[in-house]
Amino acid sequence: MASGKLFRAVTVVTMFSVITRALSFLFKIYLSRTLGAEVMGLYQIALSMFFLFSALSASGLQTVLSRKTAELRAVGKTENIFTLFSATFLIGSGIATATFLIILLCRPILPDLMSDARSIPLFLLMSPALITTCIYSTVRSWFWGNKQFTYFGITETVEEVLRILFTLLFVSGIVSNISGAYGVALAFTVSDAVVALILLVLYFVKGGRLARPTLAAARSVALPALPLSVMRVFGGLVGTILALMLPARLVASGISVAEATAGVGRIAGMANPLLFAPNALIGSLAVVLIPEMSESRAKQNFSALNRHINGGISFGIVVSGLFFTVYAALGIPLTELLFADTLAGEYLRYAAFTMLLTPINIVLGSALNSIGAEKDSFYSFAFGTVLMLIAFYFLPRYLGLYSVIAANALYQIASIAGNAWFLAKKTKVSFRFPRTLLLVTVIALPAIYFTSLLYGLLRDVHTVLALTVAAPLGAGMYLLLSYVFGLIETDGFRISSVFPRKKSVKRLPTP
Repeated sequence: MASGKLFRAVTVVTMFSVITRALSFLFKIYLSRTLGAEVMGLYQIALSMFFLFSALSASGLQTVLSRKTAELRAVGKTENIFTLFSATFLIGSGIATATFLIILLCRPILPDLMSDARSIPLFLLMSPALITTCIYSTVRSWFWGNKQFTYFGITETVEEVLRILFTLLFVSGIVSNISGAYGVALAFTVSDAVVALILLVLYFVKGGRLARPTLAAARSVALPALPLSVMRVFGGLVGTILALMLPARLVASGISVAEATAGVGRIAGMANPLLFAPNALIGSLAVVLIPEMSESRAKQNFSALNRHINGGISFGIVVSGLFFTVYAALGIPLTELLFADTLAGEYLRYAAFTMLLTPINIVLGSALNSIGAEKDSFYSFAFGTVLMLIAFYFLPRYLGLYSVIAANALYQIASIAGNAWFLAKKTKVSFRFPRTLLLVTVIALPAIYFTSLLYGLLRDVHTVLALTVAAPLGAGMYLLLSYVFGLIETDGFRISSVFPRKKSVKRLPTP
């Protein structure tokens, strides 16, 4: 894909991602204020269980489908794509249906799995969405592999809009006997089903069709998907452990069940939406780069692969540094303003540095998956996950909720190290991110101090005024320093190593 088309594709995906995340974030503010941290914690427990089970059918298969679709397009074998799609659809929907039935059969033992039994009805309300989520993910992956990013992005935005509308309908109590957390859970299921139907219609309208799935096609999708699926299941398990083990370990340290559940609600419903904000842009870049990297691998164009990897990581670190600056300085007043909660802001302030590690892990993992090295990606993930689980078990006694920060940092560092080692071994890529990471950190520190100082001078006048002045000026100082030290350029508002112009001689500094 030419640089101009690549830039436009990232812009399209980012636009829909930002809209979706903004809607989700604003709505979580409404729900947190309306339902409270404890109810949000119950919903998060149910949601983490749902993601754990959905990883069995709506994870690795779809990622492999998008990669193979891009590879087949690169070599001109487009007819084989429909056979692969049908095989993926059949395997995924079959696993999802079986998982849903197993959940219903195992209903009596759910109280032993959930740390708070009040979340069980919410999980059961959400469980039918396992099937529609699989359908939804499979069709989106077909659009993804075909680089039809408008349809890939807009359906996620439509789903969020429908989820908000249905939640408002159900939470309001208009529907008899449904309100509160039950309304949020039911809205999740209904909106997912509607979007799955819309995507199926779009698939056939845009030229998609069903073909007879062959055993060879099923194997070509299922075998490389296995390590990815296991990785996603473990990822869902980690999320479940956060929602189940963490409250239990906190209770063991002396706090009440309600306080522990509220703590999980603060992390998942208040701090994490802010921490994940940069992923709207970083994730969009990864979405666009994965088909590009798959095509580069199919064509043996490793110089392009190298450029995309380094450019994507540098871009992500610079973007995350901007948010790191604001959150580290203004975490507490931000959550006080948005959620009327101080504890979430303290967590946000201390966790902000982990955002600098996230884009490195996202791009490295995506690069491994795009070149067919799913097993290597899984090994790195497993190593990081083991360290995370150990931290989850032992650290809450000493760090409380902040143990989540330490556990996440351990996971990120271990996973980055493993992914970088495997990728360098397979592609001989020369990494530039350590220097970029160090430079962004050094630049962010004075910007954080300046932002904090400015807020402190103005907060006695008015808190909102202090935030609206300190945040943009602090971000502006970070961007100015980034420009001075050569991390960003103003030519077309793009980072040159990710979206190079054909005649441009500017590049991100090479370490």
